[in-house]
Amino acid sequence: MPTLYGEEHALLPRATGDLCTVINQFTAIVGGKLFYAAGTYTFTDGNVQIRQRKLFSIDLTNSVTAHTTIKSTVYSSIDTPDGFPVNSDAGIGIYTNTTIYFYDPSISNSAIWTYNAETEEFKEVTIADDQNVPEQIYAGGWASDPATGVMYYTGSYRNSQKRKRKRGEEGALEKRAPTRPWMQILDASEGDDKVKWLEGAGRGPTLLYGTLQYVRYGKKGILVGFGGVDPDDHSQFADPNVGSYRDMRDIFVFDIDSQQWFTVQATGGNGSKDIPDGRLSFCSGVSAAPDDSSFQITIYGGYKLSNVAATNRVHVLILPTFQWLDVTPSDQRLGDDRWGRQTGKCAMWNDAQMIVLGGQIQGNNARNNTPVNTGACNATHPPLVVLDTTVFEWTEELNPNRSYSQPKQIYELIGGDWRGLARTREPPGGFDNTALEDIFATTVKRIDQPTAFAATSPTASPSTSATGSPDNGDSEPSGPNVAGVVGGVVGGVLGIALIVGLIWFFFIRKRNPDEEDIPSIPLATGIAPTGRREMMRYEKPELDGTQQPSNGANGEAFDPLKQNSQNGRDAAMELPGDERPAGGIERTPSTGRSVYELDSGETRGELPAR
Repeated sequence: MPTLYGEEHALLPRATGDLCTVINQFTAIVGGKLFYAAGTYTFTDGNVQIRQRKLFSIDLTNSVTAHTTIKSTVYSSIDTPDGFPVNSDAGIGIYTNTTIYFYDPSISNSAIWTYNAETEEFKEVTIADDQNVPEQIYAGGWASDPATGVMYYTGSYRNSQKRKRKRGEEGALEKRAPTRPWMQILDASEGDDKVKWLEGAGRGPTLLYGTLQYVRYGKKGILVGFGGVDPDDHSQFADPNVGSYRDMRDIFVFDIDSQQWFTVQATGGNGSKDIPDGRLSFCSGVSAAPDDSSFQITIYGGYKLSNVAATNRVHVLILPTFQWLDVTPSDQRLGDDRWGRQTGKCAMWNDAQMIVLGGQIQGNNARNNTPVNTGACNATHPPLVVLDTTVFEWTEELNPNRSYSQPKQIYELIGGDWRGLARTREPPGGFDNTALEDIFATTVKRIDQPTAFAATSPTASPSTSATGSPDNGDSEPSGPNVAGVVGGVVGGVLGIALIVGLIWFFFIRKRNPDEEDIPSIPLATGIAPTGRREMMRYEKPELDGTQQPSNGANGEAFDPLKQNSQNGRDAAMELPGDERPAGGIERTPSTGRSVYELDSGETRGELPAR
């Protein structure tokens, strides 16, 4: 098992210089900036692995050099207030379009620290209905829907107040009894001051050190989770207190509208070799095809069970086909080379570039898995690398203007081209129930995050009078208005010239009626007077987020405990421009693998309408 950073580190004044290492930090992109705080830091001329009372940020609207230390001229920092969780190693940064919520599940849930990037203010916000949230002491999965201001956290577990007792030769022994996690929903749709925990959603899968991502499918979106450890499964290790790695084929889907969990079995796009093996402490990011006909969840790094070490592999999960592809770049020199990285944090910029910030870098095999970036600065192991998700290659810098186009590896598998236009929009064996068909038949409308905010106190420009001269109340009285005199003389001369011209037109020119006017030269056909041609551009068609296909022909409700019939099912809606061969696409016979709905517990309350 990997080393988990929970020990206390000395809190020292901020070191100056370039940033070499950051581990277990909060990370989020808000307002065009990459923010990070808490965790531990190493600078070029400071101490190793120290705490920082700072909130750091990098402006992503400018180019950022990757695969090097982060220069002191590239990042900015501001002091955090007293009480801010600088000692946290949870690294959970959930966010809206304007505000980051620094959530540490191991401390009180009645209050949470926020930073509003628009007003540039910290605030400790009291959370309403905090009794709905159990205290959880290990990291699960978290996701944000910035457009609605609703955030999610689930998949961890906590120590139960009840203890199981095991009788042995040495008497009664206490054994930890983990409690299955509740889906925790933080609603900030009414503003930072009215944030509250929502009831409902029930219990979900344990995603200890796994991932959770918001994806724009269904009426209100879905959450997709996978990986990590199941603390209730002890089948993989001799130690009964050690949980088992989750199978990366098990994909958990939470439909926000119905508040139900489903499990879908993923496959390998080109066979089982494309399926990543069990891992924890990896990071992920989401990209959408330009026409929203497919979505991709790209993952990097993590700690692998198979080689008992960190990994440098890159995989992508394609939705809605639920197919894995191994897309590890052939050239790793701009990545982590032959080393692996775990506990890094991923942040996606414009769908096209996945920033990997921080984490522990170490050898990627059991014989050599020693950390190499937790000591002194080492430029060979940079804190920030950037993956171009349009081609799945590491890049030398973040290009702020790069837009997303669907990678060739993906459209060769599901059809279409760089714009999307996916021809396959379901798993190879089809969905095994109509509920999932309905969810993946439509998408929520795309709403891009703001990349900048209006200046809160813009510098006023000098006011001007009607004549355009500066309004200076301290100026001395002026002399005669020379400009006015000259203007009057010029105006009089022009008036006389106008009268003479009219006399010539009516009395002289009209005496020559046989003289023909010279015709004007017509413009060339199809050429605009300006000489500028309109550029062709591709517009992304959008579904309205509410249209739903009809139920299956059998009209039966979904039963999560039995396989539903595949016959008579309506095809999923297609976006315009999806060309199909004559007769449509032949449906692949079902694999017979059932899809089960997880117990969601009690359903209480409703999420706010989008």
